[in-house]
Amino acid sequence: MHQLSRRTVWCLVFLAFSAGLVSSYGLMRLWQNKQEHDCDYRIARVGGYEWVRPLLSAERQCEGARYLGLKKRLSYQVDSLKRAGMLLEASVYLRALEHGNWMTYNEEARYHPASLMKVALLISVLKAAEIQPGLLQQRLYYMAPPEGAIQPQYYVYPHIEVGKEYSVAELLEYMMIYSDNHATWLLASRLNPQSTPKLFADVGLDVLVEDKERFTMSVSEVATLFKVIFNASYLSPEFSEYAARLMSRCTFSEGFRKGLPAGIRLWHKFGEWRYAGHPYELHEAGVLYLEGAPYLLVIMTRGADTERQAQSIAALTHEIYHYLHLQMPVKRWG
Repeated sequence: MHQLSRRTVWCLVFLAFSAGLVSSYGLMRLWQNKQEHDCDYRIARVGGYEWVRPLLSAERQCEGARYLGLKKRLSYQVDSLKRAGMLLEASVYLRALEHGNWMTYNEEARYHPASLMKVALLISVLKAAEIQPGLLQQRLYYMAPPEGAIQPQYYVYPHIEVGKEYSVAELLEYMMIYSDNHATWLLASRLNPQSTPKLFADVGLDVLVEDKERFTMSVSEVATLFKVIFNASYLSPEFSEYAARLMSRCTFSEGFRKGLPAGIRLWHKFGEWRYAGHPYELHEAGVLYLEGAPYLLVIMTRGADTERQAQSIAALTHEIYHYLHLQMPVKRWG
């Protein structure tokens, strides 16, 4: 047998190596396809009816591989923000609402939702308005609330005034656009106290705890309230659109908006929580429209400086936007 030339040997080695790569890639793709094929769907239905169970959502229970790179980058960035003293903890939820791919980072952590609960109150009021035509036009007189009923806020915007009348629609505007605790208190005092607990039960969330220090939610649980509105699966499409349009006018601009290019359309809500002896919390959640494609984003943080937490939310938002832009630089990302 003639001795093989060096060139022939290298060609054989290269072919073997290439075949190994192709085989490995094929096995990886088969594994990913199997994972996605084996992934069950979570079917959520609205309760409270005797004969029917209206469909609320149908979503894959497992994360897709599409955002694994983003998850790793968010982990690095959160660690960097922690080392810089910007925050103590953060959690992220992202879902592409057109095709359902999603990811979470630090999903197990729980936070006080604070003013994000105003989204639940908004849904509850609009649900009542579906049953009571004319409710939004009803006028309520604002008397001075009991001492301690209104919690102080770090971010201060316009609020309703004692001694004046406001329609329910006007109160919803103050609550969602300016995060006004005065308007929130007045609306909550007139709403059936079982309305929001019923909402939580209907959409599959844990029962509300009255003690605000003990009541917590995860990023995926907060996301449920925004999916309810986007999917128009609990309210009528008209009232769901009404709710989203209100939140598109939210005045808070220190988080998502600072992390996104000017002109990006979104509807969102923020929440801040302060309690003596506990770290501060600052959160933001909403739906962003990137080249027309809707993404649901929730970022919840815990730290020692509200301004730095807002900057951290902006930085994480920018990282997410940058990743989506690089991964799918076509007209419609996903």
